[in-house]
Amino acid sequence: MEGRVRVPSFLSRVVFFRYARRMVARILFLFALLLPAPAMAETLEGSWAFEVEGTVIFRFDIAPAGKDGEWRGTWNKPGSFASDGNNFQQLAGPPEQVKSMAGLEFDHEVELSFNDPRPDAIPDIFRFRLIDSDAAEMDYVGTDLAPYILERVSPATKLGPWDAERTYSRGVPAGPNAPEVVEQLPAPVPPPVDSQGFRLPPGGAPTR
Repeated sequence: MEGRVRVPSFLSRVVFFRYARRMVARILFLFALLLPAPAMAETLEGSWAFEVEGTVIFRFDIAPAGKDGEWRGTWNKPGSFASDGNNFQQLAGPPEQVKSMAGLEFDHEVELSFNDPRPDAIPDIFRFRLIDSDAAEMDYVGTDLAPYILERVSPATKLGPWDAERTYSRGVPAGPNAPEVVEQLPAPVPPPVDSQGFRLPPGGAPTR
């Protein structure tokens, strides 16, 4: 009949709204692709490995402690080893975990203290700072040792494997006033220390 407006059926309206909803979802998805991706937040939170010649010597697991500016960490290390801070030998397991005593963040760095149970020993204090999202530096506070370079790793990363007869020597960058090295000398053999080793007094001189 002329002049009559055809009213869409209920089923037709349902199909139309479903189609419109899909189109809107596709448009929003394409719009999201055009937006710049957010930059990955750089943080010290996570797991960090100290490696020498492809072997994991230490792993540090670091996280905020829940209170503003406070952090906590776990130092995963060999059950026993000898070291002068630059050379590591007599590494043996099983690995042990040491929980931090205290941890603070200041000036974009995190400082963690770990108990040293040896008689008259003072805590081991390490200070961490980011180089980039996947690398960090660690200072052994109270010594003149060069910073340790750490790599971000999975928290499931295992230590080792170690060769108990081998000495693992890290490359230490020369200071600005260091004399030119003419001859490449073999790495010095570190003095033996007890199973709680890696305690150096200020100045980095071996304890024994």
